[in-house]
Amino acid sequence: MGAKRFSIPTDVWNKMSKAEQWGANKKFLDRMIKRGDDIVLSNPVKNVKDVSGAFRKELDYLMGQGFKLSDDGARLIK
Repeated sequence: MGAKRFSIPTDVWNKMSKAEQWGANKKFLDRMIKRGDDIVLSNPVKNVKDVSGAFRKELDYLMGQGFKLSDDGARLIK
């Protein structure tokens, strides 16, 4: 697939504050947006309201940037 994914070594991640973790994640998302990458979700989503935690925060952020769920829930599209 050749996809880029967000990955930080666990020992580094665990030393980061929640704000630092979100900042790193957001920076990754912003780079994807800037490049015009396809956004393939790690788990298909039928209804965003059923999603919680960090995954929901990512979805909310990306949807706030103009993305919407694809009909099959596997991607976010502009």
